[in-house]
Parts: sequence; C-alpha cells; structure tokens
Amino acid sequence: MSFAPMRSRRWILWFLTGWLLLVGMPGNPVANAQAQPTVLKPEAPPDSDLPPVQRDTLLTGLPILVVERPGSTSVAVAVVIKVGATFDRVGKAGLARLTAECIRSGGGGYDAERVRLELEEAEAQLEVDVDWDQTCLLVTGPARQAAPLIDLLGRLVTMPDLARRDFAEARFKPFQEAAITAARAAQTEEAAADALFFQTLYEAHPYHHNLLGTPESLAAITPADVADFYRRHWLPNNAAVIIVGDITASQVRSVTRRAFGGWAKGKPAPATFLPPNPPEQLRLVHQPQTGPASGPIHLRLGGILPEATAETRATWLVLTELLKRRCQPWQLMLSHRRLPDSPWMLSGVCTPETAPAQLERVLQLLGELRDAPPGETDVRAAQAAVAAAYRDRVPNNRDLARRLAQLETYGRSPTAEAEVLNRVAAVTPADCHALAREMLGRGRLIVVYGGAASLQATLAKFGTVETIQP
Repeated sequence: MSFAPMRSRRWILWFLTGWLLLVGMPGNPVANAQAQPTVLKPEAPPDSDLPPVQRDTLLTGLPILVVERPGSTSVAVAVVIKVGATFDRVGKAGLARLTAECIRSGGGGYDAERVRLELEEAEAQLEVDVDWDQTCLLVTGPARQAAPLIDLLGRLVTMPDLARRDFAEARFKPFQEAAITAARAAQTEEAAADALFFQTLYEAHPYHHNLLGTPESLAAITPADVADFYRRHWLPNNAAVIIVGDITASQVRSVTRRAFGGWAKGKPAPATFLPPNPPEQLRLVHQPQTGPASGPIHLRLGGILPEATAETRATWLVLTELLKRRCQPWQLMLSHRRLPDSPWMLSGVCTPETAPAQLERVLQLLGELRDAPPGETDVRAAQAAVAAAYRDRVPNNRDLARRLAQLETYGRSPTAEAEVLNRVAAVTPADCHALAREMLGRGRLIVVYGGAASLQATLAKFGTVETIQP
C-alpha cells in the first residue's frame, strides 16, 4: 500500500464541507419572542494549513486516509459510512442510528464485554454519530494504542455480530431500549413543532422524520432490520477509514490492511424516494394546544432550498449570515444535504397575543431581502463574521478526523474547500440578492404550534389557515 500526499492550504467551514449549514441564532430576548436552543454549533476550522493527508484505496474501493501529527501523543481512528438516516425504512425512523449503536455489541470474536475491556485498557473512547448523510464510528486514545484500536474497529465494522443470523434478541434489546428512552426524552414541545413542520413539508419523503426516531418507530425495529440495514449500506466502497495522530503511515499500513482488507464490497443502494410536495405559495398550518391554551406559541417558517453549487457556496455562507442577523431572535436552520430538496427553517417562540405580529415582522424582513439587494455595509459585516469564525483555532486529532469524514462523505477535496473562504470576500450584494430571490421566491410553509383554536381568526390575515387537531 503506497500513500501519496494530498495538501490543502486552509480549512474552511466544517458544515460547508458536508453541504451542511446549521446556524444557531443567539438567544437574546426581543419583545415577546425567544430564540430556540441551537440545533448545532459547528466548530470553526483553523486559519492555517491542513497537515498533509496521505491517501490510498484498497482493492475493495475503501479509501484509507492518514494524517501524521508528530508530538500530538494521541490517535483518532474513524470509519465513515456514506449513509445515514435518509435511508431509514418507512415506519422505522431511527434505524440507521440504532444499527450503528448495535456495533457496540461486538464482532470478530469480541463480545460486548470484551469490547468494553479493550477500550478501557487502551484508555480509549468509542463514539457513534449518525446524521442524514453519514454514519461515523470514531475511536480516540493514546497513540501507542493505534494498532489495537485499528484492529478493534476493523472487527466491529467488518464482522459485526449484529449481522449474524444467530444474533440474539437479548443482545439487541438493551440497545433498542436505550434508543427508545433517548427518543422519549427528546419529545419536547419544540421537537413537536419541528416534527409538524417537516411532516407537512415533506410528507412521504424521508426528510419528514427526525434522526432519533420515535418510541413507536424504534419499537417496531427488529434484529433482522438492523442486519439488513448493515448488509445493504455498510460497504467498503461506500465508506472511508481515517487515521489522524502521532503515528506514521508506515506504522499503521499493515494493521489497517489486515483489519479492513476482508470487508466485502457491494453495490450501494440507490436513493429512490418519493419527492416532496412543497407549497407553491404560502401555506399556513395551526395545531392548537390541548388543555388550557396559556402556554407559549412555537412558530416555524421555511421551505425547500435551491441546490447549492461550487460557484454559489461562498454566497450561501454570506447569505446565511445575513438571514441570521436580520431575523434575530429567530433561529435559522439552513441545511444543504446530499439529496435535492434540502430544508431551511426559522423558529421562534412567542405568546399567543404577539404571534401575528411576530410572523408579520419576519415575513416583512424576508420580503425585503427577496425584493432588493442588501446594503453594502450589511454584506461586509456578514463577510467579516464568516471570516472571523476561522481564526486562531487549532483542532485536535478527533476534530481533524471528523472533518475529513465530512469531506469524504460529500466528495470534497481540502484544496477545493480552501478556495471557498477566499471567495467569501468577493461576494457582492447582487450575488446575495440573486440567491435570496431564488430561495424566498418559492412557496413557504408556516407552522403555528400551540395556542387556542380561536387563534385561527387572527392568523387569517396571512391566508387560509389549515387546522390540525392534536
């Protein structure tokens, strides 16, 4: 196995490498609206050169990436599968995440207790992360333990017990029950408002559900479902191994080949999903609160994004910052995913009395950005905020491994990504306006969650109100 160096001048935004833009609004209270908790806070990459990435590909199609960081004393070993919750089966939301968690049950001759002991003796941690487009298994520990950690991850990923026909229900149940507990704990009013928004916007398209699943969808998952998901989607030619730390490529070459060389390749499942049915104009949905209607109102406003391209990515960064600033204290989620028809959503909280005024104000702000270019001063401030996110940050081995996982998932090279930050300074008000017109000229969905049924009368000023009974 020979490695050829691949260099990058500079890291740019982590969430952009994955076509993800998840931007949390500050939580300053204004009038009677409040910002929601941040959906995701991506770490800003460093404003410095990325260490050389040495890369090779096994005969099975599995890329191996190694970043040597002498003196860092630790190592991070990641396996990224380029499939996430988008491929959850109908009625079984949470399947991708549950499959990944079941990896902890053992594999390659190690049971769950042996896995736990191996990690404990190596002073290492195993993390499992699943989003819409990827599944990432990441082990971090002392650099002297690199070989056993690579071997351990290879056993769990290439020969997991969950894929065996005799995988016992008793070994599966604890993971299922833990997932159900987590899903139940996440059932807040804020989450219910989000769920109503995405279910209404996407209908049968897989983006209608959440990443965790629900207690009901998770309870419907069987060991056979988990085994089938693994066999269909966990393929070496749809994955990558990433090793970052105080090691050399020559030190990890043979153990990596042994650990992952026997992983059988296959044909990745195609994305054959029903398209969403977004509103052509403005659609307004209200779900009244059950019981006394004295609680807060949760507002959601958004729609489906135009596709991002290499030429527009820098403009999307600046426009996102502009939207964030203009719409405070609302929270913005703007997410470009691998498949078309990605969502954007503004969310906020207010009282029943102020809901109409809050909606009117944010619609006015969006209308202004759609109808006229933003001011030069506003654009420069947004550019400065984007650039400031990169300065004086030094990532650890774990962060670098995760960022490389994002690059691999979305097929981006570090060199190409480095150019985006250079392009940010060249974005003009006209560039922002062109994207804003395309994004905000589409149909939009407003979801009002909570309040009494009588709130429909005051919401009617925005158009026909569809009432959904709890």
